[in-house]
Amino acid sequence: MRCAMVFLGVCLLLAALPAGALAGSPLWTHSVPSEITGLSLTPDGSYVLTGGDRLCLLAGNGTPLWQEWTAGLTACSADGRLIAGAAGPSLTLFGRDAAVIWRRDLPSAAVALALFPDGKRVVAADRFGKVYFYDADGTLRATADTRGDPDDGVEALSGIRDVALSGKGEYVAVISTRGLFYYTGAGRSLWALEDSLTGGTAVAVSGTGNEIAAASDASVRLLNRTGATLWTHRCPRPVTALAIAQDGSRVVFGLQDNTLTCFDREGGAVWTFAAGGWIRDVAVSQDGSRVLAGSMDGRAYLLDGAGRLLDTYALNGWVNHVALTADGTTGVVASLHEVIRVSTTAGTPSPTAGTPPSTAVTPSPTAGTPSTATAAPATTPGNTTTPPPEGDGAPSLLVLGLLAGSVTVGAGYLYRQRRQASPAGEEGDLPAVEAEIAPVVAGEVPAALSPAAVETPPAPWRVSLDEGRAREAARLLSREMIALIRGRTGSRIITVADALDAFPGDREGLARFFADADRLAYGHDDPAREDIEALEAAYLRLAGEIG
Repeated sequence: MRCAMVFLGVCLLLAALPAGALAGSPLWTHSVPSEITGLSLTPDGSYVLTGGDRLCLLAGNGTPLWQEWTAGLTACSADGRLIAGAAGPSLTLFGRDAAVIWRRDLPSAAVALALFPDGKRVVAADRFGKVYFYDADGTLRATADTRGDPDDGVEALSGIRDVALSGKGEYVAVISTRGLFYYTGAGRSLWALEDSLTGGTAVAVSGTGNEIAAASDASVRLLNRTGATLWTHRCPRPVTALAIAQDGSRVVFGLQDNTLTCFDREGGAVWTFAAGGWIRDVAVSQDGSRVLAGSMDGRAYLLDGAGRLLDTYALNGWVNHVALTADGTTGVVASLHEVIRVSTTAGTPSPTAGTPPSTAVTPSPTAGTPSTATAAPATTPGNTTTPPPEGDGAPSLLVLGLLAGSVTVGAGYLYRQRRQASPAGEEGDLPAVEAEIAPVVAGEVPAALSPAAVETPPAPWRVSLDEGRAREAARLLSREMIALIRGRTGSRIITVADALDAFPGDREGLARFFADADRLAYGHDDPAREDIEALEAAYLRLAGEIG
């Protein structure tokens, strides 16, 4: 009976939760063997691209189309016809069929990448602070330098953090530790803010290029096409994610205090939502009616334009990447090894879904965090968060909970009455257990668990190999080597190039190992068992040398 009452209580608790309190169900889920370092979704939702040790292109319904090459940075054209990828200093343009169209080497490793929606130009930035504009045929159209005067020493260095395009690529924004830089799509400099905006972390551009949102460790600001500041919002914590609606009507940003905040074009705070962890990425639909955010708490949050929670989606690990279609009707979400597709049209607004509710904010200098507007007056918006309808979706859940609880209670009561009416020891009853299992005493090993009987579990690639999944075994060996190098060095190892840089002394042997693993895992011919065993021997030898 006690169990039945507990179950009844759980049912009532679940029934009392508002709609949206339980994690939503994705349209499809796809697991990726390598770590996902980038995510792209075409505006119409017909293609999904993930980057990492393996570029993976999926159809809109989740069907894998191909999985080849390596690219830590990725970008996709609007029609999915062209794909740009960067791995270290290598910049490559691929076709939709994974064929290499051209490849160029930058002077240093790429740190940011963008591809024009029509595929006519690729913009790549390297870690030296230079920006390269390539035509679709691989011709270098222009080069821009965000560094300062060399005589300034360290002050001249420029660490580029982000690159963003306007809707058709007419304008390109670049933000670095030195400031914000604005170019035409052909690479001609329009203006630069090198003194008033330093320590930049993220940038986003509206569809027309008339609005540029820029984030730093201390603030978020909105600028117009001429570089004039429309408003500035001082932040109590560093900005972790930034997005702007294509129509420029909404700027959404996440902070290290777990909050997601929305401002309007005039600098008015519209709403604030509290997640369970830092916001890692955020996407906004074209008109600002849908917002999708990924958090370090392992959840993706779907909100409407008023900041009301529509749904949540649970993944394994941090949600590092999110993307929405142009109309905001569907989106994709990615953790380290998992991609899901979500619908944004079926949610019911709910202010509480296991997290604090979003709060409407009336714009004023003292609302939320300090906010100042310059060069354009801030106006009080007429739209404020409207509380959602009370009890939407709850009655049906309550009825189901009560019904399930009643059935459980009744069954428990009948079972108890039957047991009380039956004589002890009646045929069919289970015999009493007279002897207890002896506890394991420290220092003693029961006979059933003697050392001879304890077997070391096989390595994961061995299990795959023994079950006939040779390609999977090769991928696992490659992944184990990446994990080993990451553990030994403590470095952030994302691509094979990172692994080779981490151990320059073993570079040749590691390069040969990864090349063999790629050939066996993704080549046209199925690998033989002997090939995988040879790869295993190379792994064990290199692991011993790495220590």
